[in-house]
Amino acid sequence: MSGRTGARFSLALRIAAGTLGAYAVTALVTVAASRLLIRCSIDAVEAVTGVALASFALFAAVSMTVFHARNLGRTCAALLALSVACTAMIFLLGFAS
Repeated sequence: MSGRTGARFSLALRIAAGTLGAYAVTALVTVAASRLLIRCSIDAVEAVTGVALASFALFAAVSMTVFHARNLGRTCAALLALSVACTAMIFLLGFAS
């Protein structure tokens, strides 16, 4: 791969990780945090509303982190690890109240 093609491929991967990856991580963290707060006997409406409001800031932070990081591989690995951890927490907490 030439230098120009490699740079374009790297940019395309960074854009995909910064948008789709950040969306996936934010959605999983939102669900996991909502389930955790509900499990801690906080009202479901308040838990979901509060976490949904915080998710906007989380998406921005994750997206900026992906675009700011020097090593794209480590960043994608961190996104994957966080996704797996949140998915495990969702399964451990259960889907229904």
